[in-house]
Amino acid sequence: MTIQEKAIANAEYVLEGEIVPGVRVQEDQNRKTGYEMPEFPGYTGPANDQCRLIRVKAVTHRRSPIFQTCIGPSEEHVSMAGIPTEASILGMVDKAMPGKLKNVYCASAGGGKYLAVLQFQKTVPSDEGRQRQAALLAFSAFSELKHVFLVDEDVDCFDINDVLWAMNTRFQADVDLIPIPGVRCYPLDPSNDPSISSSIRDHGIAYKAIFDCTVPFSEKSDFSVQAFWSWIQPNGWGKK
Repeated sequence: MTIQEKAIANAEYVLEGEIVPGVRVQEDQNRKTGYEMPEFPGYTGPANDQCRLIRVKAVTHRRSPIFQTCIGPSEEHVSMAGIPTEASILGMVDKAMPGKLKNVYCASAGGGKYLAVLQFQKTVPSDEGRQRQAALLAFSAFSELKHVFLVDEDVDCFDINDVLWAMNTRFQADVDLIPIPGVRCYPLDPSNDPSISSSIRDHGIAYKAIFDCTVPFSEKSDFSVQAFWSWIQPNGWGKK
């Protein structure tokens, strides 16, 4: 019996095959390392011995097809993962407080899922505290998020050196670190486990945190950076 299935018309390759019923294979059957393929956080776990076997029966492709693969945890992989994370956060925060969140960057160090830098603009005194509300909304928008860094509009959120500069000069842990215990996160983070902390009740739960590296609105005049940056930029340091 011939079974016809639809495929994407402009696909570069179309693979047709069948899953062999009742057959399971070892994930690392070729290299026999005992480990699975690395995931986006940069860690490997034990190889699965219950992988299904697919028998490919036909390969169809365009003339001169392009074959591109994305293997994690590469820069390409985690950057692609960060795009929907950023979009989810931007969409939710902008609905709640239009125009206040200028940019979002899910840095590759967080695998595109665990870390977000929010560039927030305070324009009136009543904006103070709303940056933390934006961080809480970010956690709601993307549940796998673990750490949120808040920075001002004069900090380049896409430059981690600039973010860390803001953290070192505008952040005080006793008032600007907001821990959020016992929140479901992502099981591929090996630190999200009861063996790491008594506050974690189940694997995949995290002790999330907000790092508020923004300047209090009432103190903004004491944090002028223009003179400093204008001196170091001609010498090839600092902001791009």
